[in-house]
Parts: sequence; C-alpha cells; structure tokens
Amino acid sequence: MRLGYRRQRGATLIVMLILLLFITIMGILAIRTAMTSLNIATNSQIGQLLVQTGDTPTNQFLNVATYDALKKADIVIGAALLEHKNAPGKEFIFCYRPTSGQQMGAAFDATILVPPAQTAAADTKATIDSTQSNRSGFCDLQQDFGSAREAVVTQVAVRIPTDSANAGVGAYLERNSDLSENSIVKNSKADDSRVRITITSILPNYSTEDLAVVQAECIGSATAVGYINDTLDEDVAGKKTMADCLTGYGIPVNTQVQEIVLRQRDKQIAAPIPAP
Repeated sequence: MRLGYRRQRGATLIVMLILLLFITIMGILAIRTAMTSLNIATNSQIGQLLVQTGDTPTNQFLNVATYDALKKADIVIGAALLEHKNAPGKEFIFCYRPTSGQQMGAAFDATILVPPAQTAAADTKATIDSTQSNRSGFCDLQQDFGSAREAVVTQVAVRIPTDSANAGVGAYLERNSDLSENSIVKNSKADDSRVRITITSILPNYSTEDLAVVQAECIGSATAVGYINDTLDEDVAGKKTMADCLTGYGIPVNTQVQEIVLRQRDKQIAAPIPAP
C-alpha cells in the first residue's frame, strides 16, 4: 500500500508539470497574438496618419489656390513653369510647414534640384542648381513637423513633366470635357500647363540611424544634397528616390503623386485693335 501511494504522488507531479507547460505555451501564444494585433493596429494608424498628412498640401494647391495665384513667379508652381521654358527637368522642393507663418509653397522657400543624368548610376544623388544657392527647401527631420504632435514631416516636390512630347492629341483633357463647347473655336485659345506634385510624408522617429546621418544622406542640408523625389519621366526612370533612401533606414514613408493641368481659355470677343 505504501509503495502504491508513492507512485501516485509521483504521477501527480508529472501531470502538474505538463499542465504548467501547457499553460506557459498558451500564455506565450496569447502574448504573441496580442503583439501581432498591436503591430497591425500601429501600422494601420501610421498609414492613416501619413496619408492624411500627405493630402493636406495637395488640397491647398487644388482647393485653396486660384489659377492666377499658382502661375505667379513667387509661387513654386509658377517658378517651376518659368524655369522649365529654359531648363526643363529641374525639381523644386519645399518643406510643408503649416505651423509656421511661411506662405504655402513660396518660391523663396524652395530649393532647386538638378536630377542626375539619364546615363548616371541609379543611386546617383541630385545636385543644386549652380544659379540657385537656397537650401531652405530641405525639411529638417528633427523640427519641421506638421503639427504639435511632432510626428510627421512632409517634403513636397514640384516638377514639370518632360514626357509631353510622347503624349497623344487630347491626352490631358479632362474626361467628358469639350473645350469647344459654347465657344467660337477659331477665336479661342487655351493655355495648358502640366504640373506634377510629389508629396512624401515621413515619420522620422522610427529611424534605425541617427537622424543627422539620415538628413544628410537622404534629404539634404546646408552642406549635403539628397536624392530626387520624382522618377516618373523617362529621363529619370529607375533612379533612387528620397523615399527609397528613408525606407532603407526603417523610416515609414508615404508618397503621393498628383498631376494637375492648369488651363486657362481666353476668348476673343471683339476684333483686335490695329496698331497705330
């Protein structure tokens, strides 16, 4: 009887150890599931934050500014259109700073980047236009936040597309539009200007590297120049972008591209006055 009692007490210990191991495994699985759910929720929140922040500059351009305002030489879009006539392909960049008193997209706040040559290596960086020394267009990853939360930094790039020669007739007309409607076609003239805006929203606090290093390597500073932002045209296709560089340092980014067509139609309503 005593021998049987000892055997049963040993079996109980083994059962309890198995139960403890099972509970431990279940606890580990529960923790891992919770961490996975937390990561999914965090990634979703980050994505929403970046997308919403990137939408803001676009809405400023499209919904607030007028045609005449955008075409002015002291606004980035207007300055880019003027520069494109003489030296096409350049990229005008500025940092969207809604918490400051700076004008939205003012030309004097922009930095002009010259993209690498078409034959250059894919990881070739941009250069600064030799006639333009302003470097205030580079966002500072440690202070140029878009809100008091100090989370997102937004870099904006404006480029006039250089592939217009490959577009077919009417390629840039709005869907279901008719410029000749209610107009005398022979006496009307439309002025179209294509503009592409690339907005990159950045969460710098997730960087795996010191932000000063990332600043100099990817974006640019007073002493360094980073990568271009827009690589949609044939002459810059395949080049490394600022967003590619930031992603390499573990920084979440969201890039939004908006191409707009500025159109103004002037209608001749009277015969021109002959020169004296």
